[in-house]
Amino acid sequence: MGGFAPMPGQVPNGAPTAAPTPGMPANNMMPGVNPAMPNQAPQATTAAANPGKKDTTMIETIILVVVCIIAAAAIIFAVIFFMQYNQLKSNFDSEVAMKEAAAREEQAEEDTANFAENEKQPYSKFTGPSDFGSIGFEYPKTWSIYVASDGSNNSDYSAYFAPSQVNPIEDEGSRYALRFSIYNQQINNIQQQYDKKIEDGELTSSVFNADNNKISGTKYMGQIDENMQGIVVVFKVNDKTVVMQTDAMVYQQDFETLLTKLRRNS
Repeated sequence: MGGFAPMPGQVPNGAPTAAPTPGMPANNMMPGVNPAMPNQAPQATTAAANPGKKDTTMIETIILVVVCIIAAAAIIFAVIFFMQYNQLKSNFDSEVAMKEAAAREEQAEEDTANFAENEKQPYSKFTGPSDFGSIGFEYPKTWSIYVASDGSNNSDYSAYFAPSQVNPIEDEGSRYALRFSIYNQQINNIQQQYDKKIEDGELTSSVFNADNNKISGTKYMGQIDENMQGIVVVFKVNDKTVVMQTDAMVYQQDFETLLTKLRRNS
């Protein structure tokens, strides 16, 4: 006996596997079916199946809004800064213009004052009557002089000085750079009126000396009368009294300079 014969369709041990039937897939599987997972459904591709993408879109929107807010705030800040800058610049330019105008005005006033001061040079010389002590001094050449009384016939001596021209002495409103008077009176009689004003607080007084103490007297400063503030110097010459007065403080510098040039020639 040569052994058992194989059954129909059975592959003998060690025999080669029969080739599949043409047109049929291997393992008798249907096309498109995963052999590992024969019943698995296809994977979903909709946005609902990917929640991470929705979160990313929301974050991007928030970032965009924040950026827009920052940009708008920056624009508003820039506009406010520009407006404030323009206002500050305008104020600064106005202040600079005012200072420049004030400087020009001050310079013009200084130039005018210097011109006026230079015009006073050289000073003119004045000498009073010899009978009245020959009191002399120098005064600006731009001043005019009017002698109202020459002291003749035992009368008082009086002269008025003013820039350009001397206004009428009859006018109570006239103001003079210098009133130069010599009275035939004792100094005590003349000083009484000024001492009374000192008591009333209208005048202050100080000692006055000139010409190396050859002239000595009293200087009064303040309210000379109801409508006049100025300076008065009173001193004795022989048996007479000299009164020198400026009617306004605007003439103070010229008046003080004149006093330094005051001389007694006899």
